[in-house]
Amino acid sequence: MNSFQHATTGHRAAFLVMAVLLLQACTMGGQMLKEADSSSIIADNEIIVVGTIELIPALGKEEQELSPSGVIDLAGYGGMNRNRAMIQFNNQPEASNYKFLINPKLDEMFFFKIPADLKYVVDGRVIVELGRRGAVSEILLPTGLKIDARPGDKAVYIGNLKYTRDDFNSITGVKLTDEYKSAVRQFRTRFGGKYKLRKAIVKPIPPRSG
Repeated sequence: MNSFQHATTGHRAAFLVMAVLLLQACTMGGQMLKEADSSSIIADNEIIVVGTIELIPALGKEEQELSPSGVIDLAGYGGMNRNRAMIQFNNQPEASNYKFLINPKLDEMFFFKIPADLKYVVDGRVIVELGRRGAVSEILLPTGLKIDARPGDKAVYIGNLKYTRDDFNSITGVKLTDEYKSAVRQFRTRFGGKYKLRKAIVKPIPPRSG
């Protein structure tokens, strides 16, 4: 093998290793849950969660850097985070190593299908910059919320969460608003009369006693 072929093979191997490292760093120990639409089948142990995550001020057009140098993003992870949040759900009040995640577009109503027992919103973040081994800069979104899901629910509206940030990307304020009527209109446009959307605004997880 001549030196050019050897160098080319080496670069390809390096690109592949970096792509694998990025994929492992971003998805290890977790499951990305899917958005629901009119064709979605909601099983007995699943519900559709509906709401909005808003960042104030909104992300600038060039603010996110999601294409690390020297990495082939085989999984499309950069696109999965472009103007989106990463929100983690769990069946207990604390985050766990295995993550159930949704990636809603910021400032747009979202509709995601999740297991019905995932009643806790335990982590939230917006990735600002990706490196070769995962996120190197993030906006951390306060969560610690519980969904009032009930037996028989197929779809619940959890509210609109508005996060205000400062120049250093620290969250300085959180406001929860109820825009249920708008959610119902958008829900009916997407699903017709297939499911009923019940209002179930999230509430803070109470502190553990003792």
